[in-house]
Amino acid sequence: MPANVRRALTTSAVVALMLLAAALPASAETEGDWPQFLGPRRDGVSAETGLNLDWKTKPPRTVWKKPLGNGFSSLAIAGDRLVTQTKRDERDIVVCLSIDDGKELWAYDAAPSYIDKQHQGAGPRSTPTIAGDRVYCLFPRGELVCLTTKKGELVWKTNIFEVSGARDRAGDVLYWGLSASPLVEGDVVIVQPGGDNNNSVIALNKDSGKQVWGAGADPAGYGSPVVIEVGKKRQIVCPTGQSILGIDPVKGDLLWRYAFGNVFNATCATPVWTGDALFVSAAYGGGCAALEIAPDGDKWTVKERWANNNLLAHMATSVVHGGYVYGCNGDLASWSLRCLDLKTGEIKWKERQSCRCSFVAADGCLFSWGERGTLQLIDLNPDRYVLKGEAAVLLASKAWAMPALAHKRLYLRDENNLLCLELGKE
Repeated sequence: MPANVRRALTTSAVVALMLLAAALPASAETEGDWPQFLGPRRDGVSAETGLNLDWKTKPPRTVWKKPLGNGFSSLAIAGDRLVTQTKRDERDIVVCLSIDDGKELWAYDAAPSYIDKQHQGAGPRSTPTIAGDRVYCLFPRGELVCLTTKKGELVWKTNIFEVSGARDRAGDVLYWGLSASPLVEGDVVIVQPGGDNNNSVIALNKDSGKQVWGAGADPAGYGSPVVIEVGKKRQIVCPTGQSILGIDPVKGDLLWRYAFGNVFNATCATPVWTGDALFVSAAYGGGCAALEIAPDGDKWTVKERWANNNLLAHMATSVVHGGYVYGCNGDLASWSLRCLDLKTGEIKWKERQSCRCSFVAADGCLFSWGERGTLQLIDLNPDRYVLKGEAAVLLASKAWAMPALAHKRLYLRDENNLLCLELGKE
């Protein structure tokens, strides 16, 4: 091939690649992203490997640390940016940061700031959901916004209490604001206002914000909806204050209901689907169970494989790995890290903890983030508790936001700061 032809083809290929890159949204999701609450599958598990697990020789390095402000929102990470929600002055906002250095790229003023009656903490609770070039953000008083991820421009905004007719419980003593993170499934975004007339769970068109369907009659809980597939049938699983619901994502038909909860409607942990069982857990005496969901003609059945009180998860969602459940047991006074056999519900081991903790699992290990700011590295070992490493007091304030892991970096948040740690083998 003549040299001038080769040069022309090379130039054309470069131009084509540049045009393709320009056409992709700034937040185009790639392998290793963490685009929603609890990661790609909403189970707290990352597929990343090759992480630095030798903390005695090489402790995790701080890449950057940024003042962020009040709130319990975790992080959604896609492409070169991170999106979260926080309190700024007397407003609750959406903020987008560069993953490279934590630099603020844009911010969107969304709602008046929220604090619950008990003053447990100010600011947003829900985590943004990135889907393509848009991000969906829910605030404690029901404001739901759809923004462009590139510049934070408003696509649409609504209030899920107003559109659904459900009662906003703000001001109730034992209520802590909307906390469930939006779930995007097909053409709809699923949210949970908690109403008693087919409006406990609603679906809105993801492009317009218009309501498509409503289902259920339970008060809202605090865990987030997940999507599962059973017998080639996709279902939305929603934890409410008094039950776990299975819903058809297209029509909104209620497929099944499992009574589950506590006197405070405070089911906070998100259900975890393993492919053949659904693990659910709640504190304040709620208990835990492994549920089997199966078709029965044109209906569905849900039955307990087992149910007991061996793991009472307060706020953090447990991790399932290799047929075993790893989670934090306890609510207000005494806490322990526990491992349960998913087949039987039997406790394999338990280890007392000084505080509540939340989790990300990756590369055969559990990254356990304590609410007092200490990070532990624990072996995913069903036979015994093995502490492999610890990074003490990385942050100092109340750390209730779930950790996020993307591109070999772990993101941790408390009520004052956001911290980015390098977990790769540099």
